[in-house]
Amino acid sequence: MSDEQELLLSNYAEIRERYRGLTQAAPASQILTDPHGLYRVSPNYLSQQFAGFDKLFLTLVEGIVEDPDFALRKDSRIYERMMRDPQVYYCLAVRRAATAGLSWSITPPDSAEKDPQAQEVASAAERRIRRIPQFNELLDNILDAFLSGLSVNELCWQLVEKEYVITEHYPRNKDRFVFDKDGNPRLRTRTSPTTGVAVPPYKFVVHRFNISDGSWARPDEAGYIYFGRGLADTPLYHYFYFKVQILRFMMRALERYGTPQKIFYTSSQSKALTDRVHEILSSLENDASVVIPGKKGEVNVDVAKAMVSAQMFSSSIEYIDRLITRSILGQELMTEMPETGSYAAAQVHASVFDRITESDRLLVQDTLNRSLMLFDTQLNTPKLPEALRPRFEFKRAPRVDIPLFLQSVAAASRLGVEVSEVQFRELTGLREPREGEGVIGGMEQQIMQQQQQQQMMQQQQQQQQQQPEALTTSKPGAKRGE
Repeated sequence: MSDEQELLLSNYAEIRERYRGLTQAAPASQILTDPHGLYRVSPNYLSQQFAGFDKLFLTLVEGIVEDPDFALRKDSRIYERMMRDPQVYYCLAVRRAATAGLSWSITPPDSAEKDPQAQEVASAAERRIRRIPQFNELLDNILDAFLSGLSVNELCWQLVEKEYVITEHYPRNKDRFVFDKDGNPRLRTRTSPTTGVAVPPYKFVVHRFNISDGSWARPDEAGYIYFGRGLADTPLYHYFYFKVQILRFMMRALERYGTPQKIFYTSSQSKALTDRVHEILSSLENDASVVIPGKKGEVNVDVAKAMVSAQMFSSSIEYIDRLITRSILGQELMTEMPETGSYAAAQVHASVFDRITESDRLLVQDTLNRSLMLFDTQLNTPKLPEALRPRFEFKRAPRVDIPLFLQSVAAASRLGVEVSEVQFRELTGLREPREGEGVIGGMEQQIMQQQQQQQMMQQQQQQQQQQPEALTTSKPGAKRGE
């Protein structure tokens, strides 16, 4: 074998080993540990997706993930049409208000709750967030993801008194955005309508609802992991479609049978009379007339009877409305009151709705901490350690009996049991007094109560001391009386 052939074979063997190394995962024997003691391999599968888009029979055009929304593909204006339906609009408004209407605060992380720097940073962040105009509207726009699965809101920052503050915010339609394979949003433009352009940092709050993955049989649905799967795509589309069809049939039936046809029977010999009566009947507003030749000498006007029942259409629409309500709110007592009510059933329905809103609250809270709070901290305190980063937190009061709770707190205080002031304010809805405000109770009230208790104890002691003296003075008087 010549030297050239040996060199060619060695190069081929090297290329083959390199190809095997790229196509095969690292063996388990090559496990290493990082400084924290966590196991890792090369490549690092702990921090990267393993079952990603590349494992499916899915071709991404230029690496762009499209929206697989079933309802949107059927009707490009499905969201607008659904929001015009009173039942859908009302139920979504109730569910959004249950979260957007909650009180909130900016607090330090649990690990640095008593750290002075963390408290100062959290107080400054809360002051900046409360300066955002129409902040409840921003929360409501974030919760638009209920219907579409994804909501995007753009933030506009201004430098005010050496601090970056949000001065404007705008909701953006989700069809203006696509995602790359790593989940980074890209804005569609006139010059790049397919792949879009990368969005700048600190600008967009992206909230997803009901994230799901595509199946092996339907790899095109893998985009739900970035676009979310809204209520319009899962349960509402078919219900809404059936409701629209029933309304169409009902309107046709009303048009046909709401104003019945007038049937005119006349003999064929009286053409002048036939034309005159037909002209009179046709002049009636919203009425239809039919002329039918009859027997000789017969002249008669009849009204066609309706053969359709309106109850059938209305009951079908009511049934679909109940299904829509259950799909959005998880119960139906908020929209319909049954003839025979039950307090226990109402409590169960309320608890179901509370659990749904609790999940919504946690999702929005996590989105704001990952976007809005992260943006605010990095812009205004860029050198702040991550362990001291403040967090956004909703205050949600549980369903408790306030008078009974106050009695329990008073009884616990008399027994010497310490009660958390934060829990007390959350359950009662009482906020902390602002600087300069007059207060009721507090330390002054406690001092007055202690003084009253001391005075009562002194009076009791004086009464106990006076009783023996009265007994001793009464004995000589009794002898004199004898």
